[in-house]
Amino acid sequence: MSQRVAVAVRNATISNRYRYVPKMPGWFYSFVPFKVATGGSSALVSLYLLELGGNASTVGMAFALASLASMLGALFWGRISDRTLRRKPFILLGFASVPAFLVLMALAKTPSQLIAINTAYAFFLSSTLSVPIALVLRSVRKHSWDYGIGKFNEISGWGWVLGLVLGFGLSRFLTIPQLFLTFAALAVPSIFMGERMIREAPIYLNRRAIRAFGNYVVEKARYMPSFILHTSFSVPEGLKRFYVAFFLFWIAAGLYFPQMPVLLSESGFGREIIYLALIANSAVAALNYTRVSLGMGENKEGTLRKGLLLRIGAFIAVLLGLAFSPALLPLAVASYVLAGYSWTFIGVSSTAIVSERAGEKKGSAMGTYNVVGSAGYITGSALGGAIISSTGFGGALSVGLALLGGSIILLRK
Repeated sequence: MSQRVAVAVRNATISNRYRYVPKMPGWFYSFVPFKVATGGSSALVSLYLLELGGNASTVGMAFALASLASMLGALFWGRISDRTLRRKPFILLGFASVPAFLVLMALAKTPSQLIAINTAYAFFLSSTLSVPIALVLRSVRKHSWDYGIGKFNEISGWGWVLGLVLGFGLSRFLTIPQLFLTFAALAVPSIFMGERMIREAPIYLNRRAIRAFGNYVVEKARYMPSFILHTSFSVPEGLKRFYVAFFLFWIAAGLYFPQMPVLLSESGFGREIIYLALIANSAVAALNYTRVSLGMGENKEGTLRKGLLLRIGAFIAVLLGLAFSPALLPLAVASYVLAGYSWTFIGVSSTAIVSERAGEKKGSAMGTYNVVGSAGYITGSALGGAIISSTGFGGALSVGLALLGGSIILLRK
């Protein structure tokens, strides 16, 4: 065989390999009951705090503490997982935490009890944030990492939406404690499925070699940055202004997402309406991830600015609803839809920008990206309740709108 023919055969083999759509590991589906339970119960903490006598400040503090516990827990469990070279035990720990803590939440009698349980729950639940991604990379060939992570998060994302749909249907007939218990029971199959289906071999994962993946689905109810693979930090010169803009964006998100169920509840709308709004938010994002990823091309900054402008539209919509109260419900739902749609642009483009500008420091730059986002969300959640207590929901949303405008100005410079 001539050298030219040999090269042609080799190139054809490589081309076919990359054109091949790999079969995804079956253990991906062990996350479905887990996501159904966490998605369906995600709206209940805010609503139960209000039912137990809490207010916007209580909800803001609960989300701030849970977000802090989630950030620290993800770093903690990820580091231990790396040291032990094991993934499966930490995933099963996260699975088991759902029925255990949801049962405890159903038994809570005061806002302080519920906040304490929810904070501990967030810490243990965070073992399912970064550790599964490492197992995905172990289970899928390197040239299929993008596809594998995207598929894993697609399956998880639609499990989350299914949980919200079930919550919508069941909320008409069950009390909040009964809903907690129902979703606790629905989470149990994941423990047995994970034990049976997840297989692993000891593996060292060089996290610095992993570039940022932009096609993942994030649970929309909390909008916490959940792609925490990296535990070292760096601020490359080309990303300083971006991180400041990103921090402002996440403060605005913390002012918005924890308090929207409070706003709807205090405006007289029931649990079914809140679930419908969350379903619209999550579904529109999941439906548009692939399209936005494929259409972004080289215009990453333009895609990010478009997402921020859409998020501004979400804030304006709910502010108009506050000004014209008869239109609050349709405008609040439209706001949720715009918020979900905007995240497809923001999430995809921001990770791509960090990956591109970080150079050889991709791993540590992604660590900074996640910490900045988490710190901003914690700050916004804590501030939201205090601002609402003094100036009302309009004041908090106006501050968020100003912060988003600051993000756009920083990015344009």
